[in-house]
Amino acid sequence: MSSINTNAAAMAAIRSLNQISMDMGKTQARIETGLRINKANDDPAVFSIAQTMRAELNGMTAVRDSLSFGKATVTVARDAATKISDELARLKQTITQGQQEGIDSAAIQTQIDNALENIDAFSRSANFNGVNLLINPQDDLVANGVDATSLNVIRNTLGNTRTVANENLSASGVGLQGLQVNNGALAITFDDAMAFANGDVVNVTLESGEQFVFEFVDGATALTTEPVEDDPATTGAAANERVNVIAVVYDSAAEPPLAGLQKLIAAVRGAGFGATLGTNPDDGNPRLAISGAINTAASQGATAIAAGATAGEVTGTETAIAAIDGAIETVSGALTRIGAGLRQIEGLSEFTKQLQDSVKEGLGALVDADLAEESARLTSLQTRQQLATQSLSIANQQSQSLLSLFR
Repeated sequence: MSSINTNAAAMAAIRSLNQISMDMGKTQARIETGLRINKANDDPAVFSIAQTMRAELNGMTAVRDSLSFGKATVTVARDAATKISDELARLKQTITQGQQEGIDSAAIQTQIDNALENIDAFSRSANFNGVNLLINPQDDLVANGVDATSLNVIRNTLGNTRTVANENLSASGVGLQGLQVNNGALAITFDDAMAFANGDVVNVTLESGEQFVFEFVDGATALTTEPVEDDPATTGAAANERVNVIAVVYDSAAEPPLAGLQKLIAAVRGAGFGATLGTNPDDGNPRLAISGAINTAASQGATAIAAGATAGEVTGTETAIAAIDGAIETVSGALTRIGAGLRQIEGLSEFTKQLQDSVKEGLGALVDADLAEESARLTSLQTRQQLATQSLSIANQQSQSLLSLFR
């Protein structure tokens, strides 16, 4: 049936032309963005997966940033710890030279003091963006521009962290505070019966007369030693009568004796004295040497330490060398842990980069457009559009032929 009201051929041509125009719009969008799936309505399931993968990639970027910061921080700590290790090697040479006859002990002591100052300077300088892994956590952190003395590094997108612990490598941290080339040390030798109880004390009396009393206490029992303040009216040899009482909190019922010994060493070092755990050459038993500007005889007489322990003294030469050896061992252990932490962070960083590349490749396989294919499709659609336009023109001319019927 021929009708001027309904032109089915024209309507079909218009539908075809509209569909071609829509397809061309999609193809042009894919070429412009490079994405086959750019909106949820392109492919809801794949778009949802792609968004999840994009979120994972953003998380990996944050992990890589954290690992990069951690690597830089630990690298600074490693370099500073290496410098401290080098300084200790030179210091041992200095101490050994000081044992020769005719060597000026004052000059040797000056070298020792300078070396200890260098060690403190190296540990304080190991600061990266407010994190210092080599400083004493009890120091005035604000004054040193330090916000943290340990480091938590994010190692995956689940938020799990890798902790790099503090390594106190200051002069006091390695047991060298107050090291003297000639001064002796208070020596406490322990045997197999070593045990600590409430009221056990280690007394460190300085040459000036000031005392430091380290008393074991379980945290629930009161200290038995009373602190004493200086009397301004006292002069002469007894001018410094100050008694500093420092609690060594240790529960003998819940902790092994070795834990008590470790807490004693930490307390002694925290007070600024050298504390070196070595071996008594006479019997092979463990021996704690406490060094500094102390009166060893007075310290020995006032020390009432635990069962299985004997207080004595060692000479300055033996003390200094033992202290240096202990410090070298401490720094070597710290370097091992720092190096292991740095290697792990580097491995995690490399793995995260490879994983990120793999996820990007997978995401591209899901949503990226094949531009060669899209180019061919665009050419085809342009040809079809021209043909559809021609077809619509022909369909529109059909109604004109009806006029000839009425002439």
